[in-house]
Amino acid sequence: MNKYLEYPEVESNRQPAKKLVVLLHGVGSDGHDLIGLVPYIKNDLPDCHFISPHGIEAYDMMPYGRQWFSLQDRSPHIIAKLIANNISKLEDIIKQKQEELNLTNKDTIIIGFSQGTMIGLYLTLIQREPFFCTIGFSGALIPPMEVNNKLTPICLIHGELDEVVGVSEMYNASNYLSKLHIEHSGHKLTSLAHSIDGRGLEIAINFINTCHTVV
Repeated sequence: MNKYLEYPEVESNRQPAKKLVVLLHGVGSDGHDLIGLVPYIKNDLPDCHFISPHGIEAYDMMPYGRQWFSLQDRSPHIIAKLIANNISKLEDIIKQKQEELNLTNKDTIIIGFSQGTMIGLYLTLIQREPFFCTIGFSGALIPPMEVNNKLTPICLIHGELDEVVGVSEMYNASNYLSKLHIEHSGHKLTSLAHSIDGRGLEIAINFINTCHTVV
């Protein structure tokens, strides 16, 4: 098996799975981080199969962890190029699991945290076939050169005390999505820093169970 495909996953409570949830971790972490959220949301999403891929690259600022792209240079145009270079590898991971489960993009949910949100939003916007929905915790939106998909509903969740990725990034993302007339919502959580808490998970679950994508 390709090393990029060796990741933790959790099968759906009900078989066969009707949805695929792709969890995208933050920089310096790995797939084992966000897969730890699954026990808290699995019973509310019984038809969902969960995967949590490891970042495409080794983290280049520490001797451990993974990253989706380097943050050595945080200029938006540099980050956009780095994401564009790596995005096909993430798409391959998702497509292989979709084929195994007999699912497609319209059955796929993207959930990202921090850097995972950045690549998750980018991935969503470049798709030819829309995802079911996309959720971004504590991240930012890096616009792609070309937006192909305006149909995936997006939910942004951010702690007001976040000092790693400021909550202003949620508003920046919202403004960008509004200009493209992309359905989205933003949720600022009080007394929360750069993290995911129970309130955020509740918002995410409700969003998944109530949103509808036109496909």
